[in-house]
Amino acid sequence: MNQTLAIKRTKRHLWRKRIKKIKKRKKFELYLKVFGNQKVSISYEYLLENHLPTNLKYLLYNEDCIFYIKNLFKANKRYDGFYKVPETFSIVENPDESYNFLRDITAALILQWNREVKIDYINCKRLELNAQVLLDIILKDIIAFFKICNSTKKNLSWVVNIGGINVNDEDIKKLLFSVGSPAIHTNKTIHYKDIISYKLCIHNRDKYKNDVKNKEQKDVDTTKLADYVLDSLKRLNKTLTPEKIDDLCTIIGEILINAEEHSTTKHRFSIGYFQETNQNNEHFGIFRLVILNFGKTIYEKFKDPNCPNQEIVAKMRDLSHQYTQKRIFKFGVLEEETLWTLYALQEGVTSISTAQYRKRGNGSIQFIESFFNLKGNEEDDKMSKMSILSGKTQIIFDGTYNISEKNINSENFKVMTFNDSGNIENKPDTKFVKFVPNYFPGTIISARIQFKEDEII
Repeated sequence: MNQTLAIKRTKRHLWRKRIKKIKKRKKFELYLKVFGNQKVSISYEYLLENHLPTNLKYLLYNEDCIFYIKNLFKANKRYDGFYKVPETFSIVENPDESYNFLRDITAALILQWNREVKIDYINCKRLELNAQVLLDIILKDIIAFFKICNSTKKNLSWVVNIGGINVNDEDIKKLLFSVGSPAIHTNKTIHYKDIISYKLCIHNRDKYKNDVKNKEQKDVDTTKLADYVLDSLKRLNKTLTPEKIDDLCTIIGEILINAEEHSTTKHRFSIGYFQETNQNNEHFGIFRLVILNFGKTIYEKFKDPNCPNQEIVAKMRDLSHQYTQKRIFKFGVLEEETLWTLYALQEGVTSISTAQYRKRGNGSIQFIESFFNLKGNEEDDKMSKMSILSGKTQIIFDGTYNISEKNINSENFKVMTFNDSGNIENKPDTKFVKFVPNYFPGTIISARIQFKEDEII
């Protein structure tokens, strides 16, 4: 017995030595990959300036952003390392608290305030995918950055542990362990019978050096996302005709291309989460989807003097002039940025040169129309909502206003004007088209749609 125990201990000892060697080798390989034979004085400040992952660097060095590195010093420091998630964690419905929490977590990690950082969900009663995925993207880049810090001989990362605690709400737990932090950062995925997950998909345009490979990857991502939508619908006995499936794939492909092309960091992100529910003799499901990028906002793209589509920019400027003359603009409520972002959603409007892409500029409005058609026309639906957040503009779709068609020069165009006249030259409803104080450094499309049991759509 003692001999057997001694053999087991020896094996464990040898295994631990082997693991240590592997970790040391990986650490050294990472050091060589990052620093090579550079003879530089490696400090934490040097790493911040030179080796931050692309997306995190964009957030930390964007002066308009709440994550701007100088703004991090204004964050609320928790000496115990416990940072409480807001009761409603959503950058759409509770932006002030949610952004401040995200800034505090980012500051604690980047400024290395705490040896251990705990993300505390004890007060959280409602968790939206838009805020959670933003947190997870930041955490993903910070973890990658800390690996670089720890590859140096000085082990420059003081933070040793990042974790979530007090996940007591069952629905929050399901989201987190299906597509949230535990599933992304620790591979602690739990599969639930009532959940269909579409895990975080990240595409880096620089990964492939030719357009063919990027197109192939876009097709793969389109298929995965379309399958997620179709699988969600099947749970509610909804099926699409072959024509509608083709249309759905085309629209998803278009929106993914938009997210990719308009990203300054050349990354796009998408994530989804569907939860099936049976209660009070009713069978329904809540479908969630988020697609986002970091980079110039919609307004900044068109405002850029080098915008390729100057014909559209001229129309936007003319529209701004009309709004100014009519005194429609109102500081902090409806500004030029708000108007231009709304105009950019109309069919046929694109910042890409129309000489190069004649059929572009249809994605956003068709995407919105498509998903509200999937939902159906339940009048008592208070759950479904889509939003587009870009810079300091937020546009909300909940079915109050619908897409209409206008005939311009013998061509039909789909428009969404958020007013009763159907004319974009008239003031939109600022309850749905609004200027917001919190700047989002890119564009994020966020959908929460209630599907009820139905048949063929």
